Amino acid sequence: MFRRKLGIVFGIMLVFSIAGACLVSAFGKRKTEEAEDGLLVAASFYPVWIITENVCAGVEGVHVVNLTQNHKGCLHDYQLTAADMLTLETADIFVINGGGMELFIEEIAGKVPELRVIDTCSGMDLLESGGHSHEHGAPAAAAKSSPADPADDSGHTMNGHVWMDPVRYQQQIRTAAAALGAADPAHAARYNENAERYCGEVAALWDEYRDVTAALNGTEVVLFHDAFYYLCDACGMEVLHGVDMDADTALSAGEIAELTDEVRYHGVKYFLAEETGRAAAEQLAAETGAQVIYLNPLTEGGAAADSYLQGMRENLELLTGLTEQKDGL
Repeated sequence: MFRRKLGIVFGIMLVFSIAGACLVSAFGKRKTEEAEDGLLVAASFYPVWIITENVCAGVEGVHVVNLTQNHKGCLHDYQLTAADMLTLETADIFVINGGGMELFIEEIAGKVPELRVIDTCSGMDLLESGGHSHEHGAPAAAAKSSPADPADDSGHTMNGHVWMDPVRYQQQIRTAAAALGAADPAHAARYNENAERYCGEVAALWDEYRDVTAALNGTEVVLFHDAFYYLCDACGMEVLHGVDMDADTALSAGEIAELTDEVRYHGVKYFLAEETGRAAAEQLAAETGAQVIYLNPLTEGGAAADSYLQGMRENLELLTGLTEQKDGL
């Protein structure tokens, strides 16, 4: 009886193993056929996917996929899966954010050396990562970084969340379009046309920020997400301190005491955080009486090409509310 049951178990396991192999084989075949039919372009994660989707919109034979579509947030500690590697092995082009965001890029270079990589931060001035104070509360000084190494020659860690600055974001869009056009000359004009259309929409969005930017210029804030350094830099807000930690990590008693003294000394009234990072922000807000404004860092969202514009307009509404509160003080 035991042997018969054991045989049944092994039989079931064999069936599932064969089925799994068939699914992987079918997935690989579908991807290969898709690539053979045209150009398969993989984007590293959500904000890069939005750029690529807009630049490639309506280009015949070009298929865009989000490599890490099931991953939420930034890619700082992301580990490539077998499915990711299968996608990259069949892709023609891999579009990345750069600025040290995709630390797994060296692994890809070793395993898929023929894959063409487009770094959308190429040639861009980047801000230094947060997590410490700066004289007069100003954001960190600009510096350049390579996509594979998030530190510059001086050893400073770079901040790759450039998409939160609409001006730098437009540079990313145009860089992606130019590189895609170089890889696919037959559609270069269309990539450029799409890029200019999308940049025009982003520029119009940035014009909507004009009144808020004027009202917030010089306002000191504490950040709980590195992405907001770029938004503050664009809007002229001064960053007193950046709390560099995981979303749900609590601050130690010593850190709370030190930050509380700093916030009170400078009279900081506003913290900028993401919705998933409530713990640390509210912990410090409870000690200081500061208000937490929950902004969208645009690292996840719906599968729509206009998601960036929607998310940044939602951020604008929140910042507009903040300026109205300032006027009422």
